Order: sequence, then C-alpha cells, then structure tokens
Amino acid sequence: MSQFTLDTHRMFQIKPSMVKYKPVGVKTILEDIWKYASTAIDLAFYTYFAKEKELATRILELDKHITENIAQFILHNSMAYGRTRKGAYANLLAFYYGSAMDGISDSVKDIVYTLLVGYAPRLSYNQVLLYAEGEVVGRFNNLEDFKVVDLTDEYPVDILLVVERGNYVFNPGLDYTVKKNSTVYVRGFKEVVLRLLEDKGVEYEVEDIEAPKLEQVIKNLVDIKDCSILILDLAHYVLMEQNKELMDEVEDLEVHMDWIHMETLNKLNELMGEVDSGTFMGLISMIKELEDIADAGASISRILGLQEEFPEEYKELFKHVFESTAERVKTITISKPIILSNFEHYLRKYGGHVLAVKTSDGWIAYPLARNLSLNPGDKLILVYQEEFKDEVEKLIREKT
Repeated sequence: MSQFTLDTHRMFQIKPSMVKYKPVGVKTILEDIWKYASTAIDLAFYTYFAKEKELATRILELDKHITENIAQFILHNSMAYGRTRKGAYANLLAFYYGSAMDGISDSVKDIVYTLLVGYAPRLSYNQVLLYAEGEVVGRFNNLEDFKVVDLTDEYPVDILLVVERGNYVFNPGLDYTVKKNSTVYVRGFKEVVLRLLEDKGVEYEVEDIEAPKLEQVIKNLVDIKDCSILILDLAHYVLMEQNKELMDEVEDLEVHMDWIHMETLNKLNELMGEVDSGTFMGLISMIKELEDIADAGASISRILGLQEEFPEEYKELFKHVFESTAERVKTITISKPIILSNFEHYLRKYGGHVLAVKTSDGWIAYPLARNLSLNPGDKLILVYQEEFKDEVEKLIREKT
C-alpha cells in the first residue's frame, strides 16, 4: 500500500537556488560532481534495501550539492569566455554535461522516493549482499575517535558518510576526525567491508532469498548497479583525458548492460504472480532507474564525439572546459595468460587499479574481488597516477 503524503511530495519539489560564484578550479568542481554522484548512487541502492528512511531523506542533500556544482561549472565557463562565439561553444559543452548529471541525480531521487512512498522490495540488504561480487556498503557505530586516513590506510575503503549527533557529513576528507559514537558508512570490496565490520564488532548475517527463482534477478541487479557506476567513472575519464578509444569501450559496455537489463526483465516477467507485488514493482523501479543512470553516463562519454564537429579553432575547448585529473586511464588487450590479482598487486605500487575486465563472457565491473584468470584477447581498463606513466607502461609490456 502506498505511503504517499503531501509532505513527502513537497520534499522532492526543490526550488532553484541562487548560486554565488566560487573561485575554485574547474577540475575541482568536476571531481566533486563525480564524487557526489557516485556516493549518491551507492547510498541510494543500499538504503533502498536496508530501509533506512532517515538516510534516504538525507540523500537529497547530495542532489543539492550536485546541482550547485553544476551551476558553478556553468558560471565558470560563462565568466571565462564571456559573450563570444567561443563562449557559446563552451557553454554548449557545459549544458550537455550538466543535463546528463542532473538526470543521474534525478534517478537517485526517484529511487529514494520509491522507498519513502512504500514500494521498495521485501528484500533486505543482507540478502542482496549475498550476490554482490564487487563493491558494497557497510555501516558501523564508532566507539572511539579516529582520523579518516587512519581507517582507510588499514582498510582499502571509502568513507561515504559520517553521522555525528544528527549532522550528516558526506565524503569527509582524509584529515577529518570521526568522533566517538558516530555512525560511519563505508564502501569497498565485500570481503574488505565484512572484515572491517567484524573488527568493529558489528553482528551481521548474509541472508538467503526465500524465493530461489529471484536469485538470478538479484545477481543481475547488482551487476547492473556496478556497471552503472563504472560507466559514470569511465565517462568522466573519457572527457577529462580526451580518450576516444575509451569512449568506444563505454559504448560496448552500455550494450552489455542493456542485454543484462532485458534478460532481467524477462526473468522478472516469468515470476509475475510468484513474488509479492511490492517486491515485483520495487525491482522493476530500481532496474529502470539504474538503466537511466547508465544511459546518462554514456551520454556524457559521447560529448567527446562533438569534437569532430566543432570548428577547428574551438576544438581545444574540450581540454579547457573538462580539465584533466592527475590520473590516467588505459585500455589494453593482453597477449598472454595472467592472474588478475597478481597483476593488480604490481599495479598498486604505482597508485593504480583495474576498473573493468572484458572476457569472452562479457564485461565485469570492479573485478578484483573475483579470482579471475585472463586469457589472450581479454581486455583490461586500468587507471594509474600520471607521474608513474613510464613505470606502468613497462609493467604492461612485461606482465601482459
């Protein structure tokens, strides 16, 4: 039964707010938009199944952060180029990017809204956790003060949120001190997060799904979520690194995800009448929103394709509008059998990691948690620190 109320409706009718120009770099603005969007997707997915409605309402704060940073991005472009032909092209790029990111934020809000009006599936996050092979979210109550950097040095996780006496702090910096009795939400590979929770004294139990026929649906749903975030990550690398080869890989990954999407809908259709209506509607809604997020991410990647159509004198705008990060991303096709975990071990020395793998069976997002053996012809997408470019190139030649 719907739990719709006028107060819930008004909560999502957010009025445009005046945004004042801030003298920060465009690279910082883009990284903040990217970071907040990724955090919002993972927290919304977690909340949807964990049924944490207070957290769900707070996720709307992330939407506000994203919207304000998109506005900052547009303001910076307008002020940098003024009322000129070049400025018009720069603002066109900002519009396409901002529109796509706004669509992603809207999909996150729709996930939250579906939960708050009572249409979430009758499944717990612990049940979903059973089928996760990539990154997951965990929560623990902190019993003593600690710095973010101290925890992340010991456990390779991201701290997405700290709740201190009713105050919600998203994506705290490395120097941030988490106070005693705070609630902390972390993201990382499942085995790392579960080890962290166990060390923090959190009692949890991964639960089986009562309806076995739903197992493949949930497994696919987790894969769709991971692919959605991966597409968002890769799309930003495409723009910020002007990487046209990677743009093609994003297109291929989106096709792979569309195939999983349709397979999942077909399996759900076969279960109509065998699962309760709330779970059926809740899963359909989540699949739809994740598909929209992936489509918006892929559209960000396609912005680079406009470079061919821009007048020659304005093509350099891309590297100015979308400033580069200190990271580099590379796609490689391996020529000999490798164990992924062994290659990742060497790559980490240079601040790198593997984002995705493509085998004969298709794409795998955030594959490190799986014990993968790769064969000649398989592809890797990896990211590393620019300062170690020569070392990483040598590593690739020797190990792949």
